Parts: sequence; structure tokens; C-alpha cells
Amino acid sequence: MLLMTSDASTETTISLMESLVKQLANIKFEGALFYAVLMLAAAYICLEGYGIYRMALAVIGFAVGYSHARQILDILHIQIADGSSVIIQVIIGLICAGLAYSVLKIGIFIAAYHFVQVNFSAMLVAALAERISIPQAVYPIFAAVAGVVIAFLVAKFAVKSERLVVVALTAAVGGFAAVGFFRDMIPVFPVNINFMQRIPEVVWFGAKLFMSAAGFLVQGPTKD
Repeated sequence: MLLMTSDASTETTISLMESLVKQLANIKFEGALFYAVLMLAAAYICLEGYGIYRMALAVIGFAVGYSHARQILDILHIQIADGSSVIIQVIIGLICAGLAYSVLKIGIFIAAYHFVQVNFSAMLVAALAERISIPQAVYPIFAAVAGVVIAFLVAKFAVKSERLVVVALTAAVGGFAAVGFFRDMIPVFPVNINFMQRIPEVVWFGAKLFMSAAGFLVQGPTKD
């Protein structure tokens, strides 16, 4: 009787876990409210990042771990049934968040690497490829390797200074993300503001730089 009860309890637990996995896999992060919350959170990190730097780095670490896990799974063509990939992404994200929160230099490295990789690596790689005349056939491999190397070198340099780099990183990451989330919100905003999608890319990039500079000045890189 005890064995039967234990088996029934195990089956119930497995069933609940499978249900939780399916629910997590079907969550849709979308809508104007979702992007508005992300935009405000990013703006807060931009303006107050050093005051909450451990939490800010943990949030960035989770985002990096979560997104890169998905990219790695896609690159390796790994298909995991029943939406378990979401659980793997969350676990890797939590590991990166824990490392970024507990070890400042790791947090700085993760944030710097991701920021450069996302926002500047492609531009720098293209400029480098033009200078050394990379053949078109090998360009994708060159771009991938060079992008990682550039981001790695910047991140390695960033860990040498703490306050200045934390202020600069949180201001830049928060500023770029806030403008990015605002752009994501445009198509789903309750009021029609689709005309803003016609704004030139250079203007959006200028807005990112302006927001980042404002956050840098507000935080004050030399305050005690």
C-alpha cells in the first residue's frame, strides 16, 4: 500500500512538472504594457545603475544567459521536446545572474561583452573586413570569430576599472535597451504611432547615445 501511494505521488509530481514546463513554453511576452515595463526598468538602470549595480548586473546577466542559451540551442540544432528548452534557458540565465551578482568583475565582463557584441561588433567587423579584403566566401566565419574577439577584448579591458565602468555600462546598456524597447512598443501601442517607424536609423542611434550620456552624467562617474 505504501509503495502504491509513493508511486501515485511520484506520478502526480511528474504530471505537475510537465504541466509547468508546457505553461512556461507557451508564455508570450508581448503587448504594450510588457514593453513599457521593460522600457521603464531599462531607464531606471540607465539613470541609477551604480546605486543598484549588483541587481542591475544580475538582471543583465540573466538576460544574456537566457538569450545566449537559446542561440546556442539553435546553432547546434538541438530540439528538446515539451518546451524543456525554456527551463534550460532559465537555468542558464539564473546561473549567469548569480555569477554577475556575486562576482563584480564577472558581472562587468558579461555586461560589457554582450553590449559590444550586440551593438558594435557587426560595425567594427565590417570596417575591419574592408581594410584587409576578406573574401565573401569566408566572411560569415570571419565575422563570427572577429565579433567574439572584439567583444572579449573590450570586456577584458572593462574589468580593470570598477566604478567608472559600472556607471558607463549601466548607463549604456540601460539607455540602449530603453530606446530599443520603446521601438518594440510602437507596433503594439494602443494609439497609432506607426509613423515613428519611418524615423531614420541614425536618429534612433542618436537617441540611444543621448539616453546613455544622460544616464552617465546623472549617475556621476566620480561620486563617492
